[in-house]
Amino acid sequence: MPIVFLNGTYVRAEDARISPFDRGFTFGEGVYEVCIAVNGKFVDAPAHLARLDRSLAACGIAHPPERAKLDSIMEELLRKNDVTTGLVYIQVTSGVSPRNFTIRPEGRSTLLMMAQASDFEQTSAFREGIHVQLREDIRWLHRDIKTTMLMPQVMAKRDALAQGMSDTLFYDEQGITEGASSNVFLVDAHGTLVTRPLSNRLLAGCTRERILDLAREAGLPVDERPIQRAEFATATECFVTSATYLITPVLTVDGVSIADGQVGLVTRTLQRLYCNSMND
Repeated sequence: MPIVFLNGTYVRAEDARISPFDRGFTFGEGVYEVCIAVNGKFVDAPAHLARLDRSLAACGIAHPPERAKLDSIMEELLRKNDVTTGLVYIQVTSGVSPRNFTIRPEGRSTLLMMAQASDFEQTSAFREGIHVQLREDIRWLHRDIKTTMLMPQVMAKRDALAQGMSDTLFYDEQGITEGASSNVFLVDAHGTLVTRPLSNRLLAGCTRERILDLAREAGLPVDERPIQRAEFATATECFVTSATYLITPVLTVDGVSIADGQVGLVTRTLQRLYCNSMND
């Protein structure tokens, strides 16, 4: 039985209890982070915890009392669950209160953390690529906050599976925003790596930032600008990034192949550079 960390205590998952009046349950008032570990070493943990702080501040949720110890709790969760390569999930909600829209909880924020084994580099998505669909982005306009309100993303992913695809990419009037749980990159006809610049309309992915750094260090031309839907027809490569996707090639968009429908050289190069950086 997995061991989780809940409000200061390590406990078996089956014994963990959260109040039905927790605002994460009644209002979806919570934020989260996912940080992966490879061979016992966390990847981009400072960036993930910094983004957790930003999300908490943006939502007006108090830090849990254990904030200063999150690094050590993450490591202990790996140990207690015998996980060397996998992930730690961190969720913070504003805590318990009567069901009232504006009331502020008087007690502590609720902190839930759990570990899960997973070999990200061996997934078929990472090795072989995925097929995606496009859908209009009708979500709220604070996508830069990593909240637990993920119903639109859940619906989009389920719809993609029902259509025989793996995932969904969203678009708005400016172009592609992001994937249902990822950032989107494209290699255009001139060989430039393109991704949308950060704003309130997409999440500032920690993996996204690492990939941009690796690309620039490797001398690849980079352009942070909106990606238009029509550009998929002339793109030479496309991929999505996230903590768990790593760098996952996109082979088709709405049934139309990206270039020859194979994983491209730039994608493979960045996969290799990223995996090397994780294992350094």
